[in-house]
Amino acid sequence: MTLQKFRAEQLNIKGDLLEDIKTKKRSDELISTNTETRLAVSNSSEYQKKVEEIVSNEMDVARKLLEMEKLISARMEFYYNAVANGGSIKHDRVFLEYLNTMRSVMQDWKKYIEGFADKKIEHNLNINVVNDQLKIVKEVVLEVLKDMDPSLVLIFMEKLNYRMSGLKHDSPEYNQYLIEVSDAEEV
Repeated sequence: MTLQKFRAEQLNIKGDLLEDIKTKKRSDELISTNTETRLAVSNSSEYQKKVEEIVSNEMDVARKLLEMEKLISARMEFYYNAVANGGSIKHDRVFLEYLNTMRSVMQDWKKYIEGFADKKIEHNLNINVVNDQLKIVKEVVLEVLKDMDPSLVLIFMEKLNYRMSGLKHDSPEYNQYLIEVSDAEEV
């Protein structure tokens, strides 16, 4: 038995295995090309200038925050001493304002040092999903109404129209209604 015959009969190298080998070779070539490109970019003078610019901007922000902290601390010390020596209500109010300013600077400093970003939570609702859910609710209500006595259906529709006409999405009544509904669902 020859090597070619063994390969053809036993390994089936013409099918998926051969395609996998070709794919692996192509990906290895792409990786080496990407590595060379990254190396060339990182060694360029323009890239180095941009990195230095970013670093200097970062250092400027840190320096400014430190300068603000020193300035506010000095002013807070002045007004603290004034209040401690029986200063006026104005001194006390200004001292409290400086305390709030210092707290704000410290929060900014924490975000800068620790890298915390303000968290923003977004709720994306697809209008088609909402419409589909409304159609389902409408069909269920219609089925229930068909099973009810016709006189009760009229009473139900009047009450529903009365409640729906008074609701607006930003009104306190609407918010109270949502609270009542959520409380009812928990029970």
